[in-house]
Formats: sequence, C-alpha cells, structure tokens
Amino acid sequence: MAFPSQCEIGTSGDPRDSPRGALQALPGARACKPIRIPSPDKKLTIEVQYQKLELERGDPMLVASFLVRAQDGTSQQGAFPAGFQNIDLLWSPDSKAFFVNGGNGGGYWGFWVYVYRVDDPELEPINLTGQAQRDMVKIFPPCKASGLDQKTCLELEKDPDINMTGLEWASDSSRVVVMAEVPCTGGMGGIMCQVMGYELNTQTGDIVRRMNATEFARDWQKSMAWKFEIPDPPEYCRKTIRKRFQGAKATIGDLFAQRLVHPRFFRLVRIEIVGNQIFCP
Repeated sequence: MAFPSQCEIGTSGDPRDSPRGALQALPGARACKPIRIPSPDKKLTIEVQYQKLELERGDPMLVASFLVRAQDGTSQQGAFPAGFQNIDLLWSPDSKAFFVNGGNGGGYWGFWVYVYRVDDPELEPINLTGQAQRDMVKIFPPCKASGLDQKTCLELEKDPDINMTGLEWASDSSRVVVMAEVPCTGGMGGIMCQVMGYELNTQTGDIVRRMNATEFARDWQKSMAWKFEIPDPPEYCRKTIRKRFQGAKATIGDLFAQRLVHPRFFRLVRIEIVGNQIFCP
C-alpha cells in the first residue's frame, strides 16, 4: 500500500501555538486521517499517523510514523527511515515482517528499502541491500563505463549508491525480491538505468538469486504496478579508441563513423584529444 493519503497540509490558526520544530499535531493536521493496514492473518494492524512539523514559521511539512497494534490492544511505536518520498509498504505472507520503500533523493536516485520484523521490540528498520549494492558495481563496473572520470567511478565502486526497491516477498518472510537500478542520470555514464533483480535473505542480506533484467521481467512483471522496460545494454569505454587513433588526428565524427561511440551517449562520453591521442576515461 502506498501513502501518504490525500490530506491537506494548510495551516489554520497561529503557527505560534507550537514551538518551532515540535513534532506534534498543529492546527489543520486533523485533516490527515490515519491509514490502517491489516496483516494477512488479521492479528496485527499497522496504523500510519501524521504529524505536522513546523520547519520555519509558516512552512509546515507532514511527518509520518506508525504503530503496530495487536488484537489485545497492545501496540509498538515505529519510525520510518529518513526520507521525503512517498512510502510503499507490504506485509509478508506469514505476517511476521513488512518492508517499506521510500527515498531521500531526487526523482531518479536515492531509493531505499527497509525490512521490519514484528518480533523486534525496537521495531528497527533493517537495510539488507549491502551485498546487492556491491554486486551491482561488479556486474556493471563504473570504471569501465563510458562517460565517467576516474575520480567519480572510484567513488561509486567504493560507496555504491544504487536504487533499491522492494517488489515482493519470495515466499514467507525469509526472502524478499528487490529491484536494483543504477540511477537513470547522465552522471552514471554508460551504466545508467542498468537493472538487476535479487532475492535476498532477510536474516543476513545474502543474495539467494540474481536475475538479469530479462529474467526479472519474466518472473516478476506480475508484481509490478508499471510496465517494466528492459534497459539498453551498458556502454563501456572501448580500448580500441586509444589504439585506433593513436598518433592520428580525430574528431567526434570519426568516433561515430568507426562505431566507437553510440549516439545515445554523445553528451555523456568524455573523449579527450590530447596532442594527437584520444583518451577515454
């Protein structure tokens, strides 16, 4: 289920009624009704609540938190990871866990997924994607991609920032299916938009199964709310660029003619002509 719900954030009343930065409902927040998401076995309910945070006077924002309520009336308080994008939440079939998708980046980057276990008294969000992040930069090596300089590619290899989105539970709460995507931005050069699917062990984060984009679409399109498009192949910097034009003058047109640079990446590939030599970072 996706939220927040449609509700108004407009103020009604004097913002001085609440101290600056107080996490409490301000006038007008009552328009945001809690969202209740029952577990598959109906024994638990997640109740998403909204509070209005006054960042600056007259500049409010909504902050979501949640309770996990049991049938006996007891409840646990939980918090969502830092982020400002809409949240998706999905219970596991056995009602022992749920995951949330969100993000703290822009429209194309910063997507994250966290798992919560209902038997955790602290309800701490668990990030399981570390191994998948590192695996992505092995499969799509940044320092071989066209259009990335050495400093940027080394930073990506050391600290990958791959979009991670939970899609489905593979069985019970022991495995979750995640879509990993290199952000679709020019800053990722020739590996932008590349996708892999992963089944991850929710206890350890271990990779149980890897799926390329075609396999991922075949097996999990049924669980997607959108039509998944297979990305174009990655574009890597070809060593033949250096060899073929060694000691000769060349232009970008020459590179196109020799099929060494794909037109799609014309504005991404950084070809340097130093003296009479061409270097592809």
